[in-house]
Amino acid sequence: MGVNIGYVGIDHHHRDPYFAVASELDVTVTAVCEPGRQVDIRNISAMDERPDEVTTEGQDASELVAGASVYEDPHNLVADETIDVVWITYRSDETPSIIESAVENGVHVISEKPIGRTAADLEGIADRANELGVTVSPTMYYRRNPVAMELRNRVADGFFGDVWTVDGRFNASQLSYRDTDHYIYDAETSRGGALQWVGPHWVDMMPWILDDPIARVNARFHDADEADVEAGAVLQFETRDGTLGTYHTGYYLSDRGKDTHLGLYGTDAQALTPLHHDSLQHEPTVPLDMTSEDSEWTAAPKRTIEFEFTYDRFPAWGDFVQDYFEAYFDGYETGDVPATVDDAVQLLRVLDAAYESGERGEWVEVAR
Repeated sequence: MGVNIGYVGIDHHHRDPYFAVASELDVTVTAVCEPGRQVDIRNISAMDERPDEVTTEGQDASELVAGASVYEDPHNLVADETIDVVWITYRSDETPSIIESAVENGVHVISEKPIGRTAADLEGIADRANELGVTVSPTMYYRRNPVAMELRNRVADGFFGDVWTVDGRFNASQLSYRDTDHYIYDAETSRGGALQWVGPHWVDMMPWILDDPIARVNARFHDADEADVEAGAVLQFETRDGTLGTYHTGYYLSDRGKDTHLGLYGTDAQALTPLHHDSLQHEPTVPLDMTSEDSEWTAAPKRTIEFEFTYDRFPAWGDFVQDYFEAYFDGYETGDVPATVDDAVQLLRVLDAAYESGERGEWVEVAR
């Protein structure tokens, strides 16, 4: 039996990629909404200008939403008793109230990260969703990245021993490649820029690999000339179990694409990998280089695993993104999903501490 989807946030650069995802799922988009605006679904087509570099070829959005009901008010959409799941790509300052209405109407949610501006926006809603058994999930799809999953499994198995430190880098194209008039680059709407928008993926993924939450942070930011949000950020952090980490993210590249790196250093083994694959600039493989003192590795203490990334189901980023959404729709009714509303709250608590640290110029504890 298919799932009836209400889609909120038509004017968003992830809409077309997510419509491509939806076209491969057993779902039907039965309602759409761009809050405050009447949408003519007959004229929905591929978006020409995007705030980032995501592209999706060959997706006719109008076909997917043909026959869908059109709402101007998202709260009315989630009150439609035929809707099973609301899929949200909308502004961070207003998304929490939409989710709150969805939860009260028993409608499950999949929402573009980070879901809100601050943790306070989401904490009460998370408690209510958990109380009512309504699934609310952020788009943290690196939890289905095969390299990240391999590292998480090896950490859990004790392959690395005690993990001393991790370092991550996720840099993207400069703001000159992006539509900075879009609301995601407005501080009143989004709170932050690079850390709040591209940064959350790895701020979530690194402690997820360790299964060890970030406990405190020390952050510094670069202001952007083109927008009133930051162009980049550098974080130092410490986890609850004492692993030290660094993370560098920003709109720095003079070319489209991504510049990424992840290093993990333990007492018994180390790992180096770009982890991310970007079809705009790389070959369709991602290496994971591991060095170990394990007795089984004595003949070759350093080994490389090549992960093949495929794009048949999701050309923009790789099929692990499709895998993430498939896992969500397989498990949303029971809450067995890759990332939960509590994960979203924890992410926002880390971001809260980072922005506070930037203002104060010192280490800040992450709320619990």
